[in-house]
Amino acid sequence: NLVNVAVGWSHMKLAGRVGDLCLGPRNFQITAMAVPLRLLRRDVFACHRSPFRAPQQPVRLLFQSQRSQNFGSGSRRQGRFWQSWRRMSGGAGATQGKGFLAWYNGMLEKAPIPTKAVTSGILFGAGDAIAQVFTMQKDKTAKFDGQRLLRASAFGFFFLGPLAHLHFNFLEHLVIKRLAVSAALMPFVKVFIEQFTYWAPGINAFYHFIIGFMEGIGFQASIDRVKERWLPTMKANYMLWPAVQLINFKLVPIAHQLNFVLVVSLGWAVYLSQFGAASGDEKKVKEVKEA
Repeated sequence: NLVNVAVGWSHMKLAGRVGDLCLGPRNFQITAMAVPLRLLRRDVFACHRSPFRAPQQPVRLLFQSQRSQNFGSGSRRQGRFWQSWRRMSGGAGATQGKGFLAWYNGMLEKAPIPTKAVTSGILFGAGDAIAQVFTMQKDKTAKFDGQRLLRASAFGFFFLGPLAHLHFNFLEHLVIKRLAVSAALMPFVKVFIEQFTYWAPGINAFYHFIIGFMEGIGFQASIDRVKERWLPTMKANYMLWPAVQLINFKLVPIAHQLNFVLVVSLGWAVYLSQFGAASGDEKKVKEVKEA
């Protein structure tokens, strides 16, 4: 018995010395009284020859970190939100998730761009359909325009979904990794960069240009449409999206930030569709008067 106690004590001291060397002495504690020497020799010394290398799975089995391991967006609150979301939805990372949300979260991990493209096409098309229904209720002579619905869905599928995926990941990399912004300032910095530099001005101009081009009005007429509609669209944009994105960047994990935007975009797509339809009607009236 004395021999076993002595061997166990020596193994524990050896594990403590290895932990201090590889991981630092203050943030880790021993989780087992005795560790087989062959396990230490094979898994610790073989995997961690340098004290400056990041800890891997064998050492995590021996030591338990007291630090938070949530580095996803620089926010502990976001990590708790994401964990709650996975428990509710059974999504990515859940152990026994079932149902549509679990399947959808799995698709976000396996094929993020195609999944977001399909989601964007469906929701953006749904926003246009809602706008047309509102128009038909106000104007009994109006008819449902299937081609207009297809154009809105095509914009969401081919352009908005993939571009927004790249945008949110680039913004995460820029603000969190390159600029190293604190968790308290992170949402405000992201909103400022998104709304006042490249994304909001660019995507709204791009929307009007692509929709006009898909309508077949030509390149120069699409440019003229952007010049005519960009400023009113940006005014409406700043009344809605800075507040929405502040909530989005503060609470929603990056994998679902586009989905949050798309849900809000149901109302935004209604506005854009109504705005475009109204401008088209005014153009038709103008052409009739000139004729």
